[in-house]
Amino acid sequence: MKRKDMLRQLLTPTPAEDVLSPQAVVPETSGRRAASGAVRAMGLDLERLASDAQRARELERQATSGQAVLEIDPAQVDPSFAEDRVARTSDGDYRRLVDSIAASGQQVPILLRPHPEAAGRYQVAYGHRRLAAAAELGISVRAVVRPLSDIELVIAQGKENAERRNLSFIERALFAADLEARGFDRATLYAALAAHPAEMTRYLSVARSVPRWLVQAIGPAPRAGRPRWMELAELLAADGAEVVAAKLTKRADFRDALSDRRFELMIGALRKPKDEGGRDAPVIRNAAGEPVVRLERAAGGPRLVIMDQVAPGLSDFLLERLPSVIAEFEGRGPGCPAQS
Repeated sequence: MKRKDMLRQLLTPTPAEDVLSPQAVVPETSGRRAASGAVRAMGLDLERLASDAQRARELERQATSGQAVLEIDPAQVDPSFAEDRVARTSDGDYRRLVDSIAASGQQVPILLRPHPEAAGRYQVAYGHRRLAAAAELGISVRAVVRPLSDIELVIAQGKENAERRNLSFIERALFAADLEARGFDRATLYAALAAHPAEMTRYLSVARSVPRWLVQAIGPAPRAGRPRWMELAELLAADGAEVVAAKLTKRADFRDALSDRRFELMIGALRKPKDEGGRDAPVIRNAAGEPVVRLERAAGGPRLVIMDQVAPGLSDFLLERLPSVIAEFEGRGPGCPAQS
């Protein structure tokens, strides 16, 4: 190839599939007199530029087709539009992931797509936790970039979650609800969560019944499966239940507990207590609707249970006043009805 043709090729954009092979850009020298040193050097530079240009085009082709693993600044990457984790960076698994990447590097690339609304940016299909870990460590994230439709993105996201770290029931329920709210049809929801219609109905029912703020407060609760989340959804339908739940989320012992323990505290506060006979135990509630005293009828006789965690100091307060209460009771005489 003549140098002027080689130069023209370098300056003319060429689709990656039409790029000539490296052998095609070797200067034709047979039958010509030897070039001077300067001309020969220029020919070598042009050959190197042609080779570099071809490699760049090939890399671009691989990047856009998802064949190359790229190093990308986490600041250029936005999360998926469909939330699939209640707590991506606040559990022990995430801390272990950060330590592993810090020690051994990121072994498994994440999947991105070119951002559909922001030129020069990307959007995560899966790998949010690896992305967060890379950002925390101040390193590039290793990623494969593929052009994905919205449907392809959510199906890839759901499939990766199912294969690598299963979502808890409530995380799957919120993921399904987010997809439905964005207008995806049921076929896409079934594919994204690998769920049958009956299970999808349960996911969506719980997601509609349990407020998002309460799910965020409890966390993923990986040990609390479908039956218990459905029970919590039913308990929240009672009058005053959300008031009780909101107050519980502000308590220090609730906030400091692990997610599964927070679920236990929440469902325990909302359940109707039972006595040993399986009957509802009488409960006295405070002005906020929270149970503070419960009467349990047991084989050894009835007993009062005072919930100091709800009303700190109430047990001491009652003990101080019990003598006067007993005296008042004895003064009524046997069989006397309670005064109104």
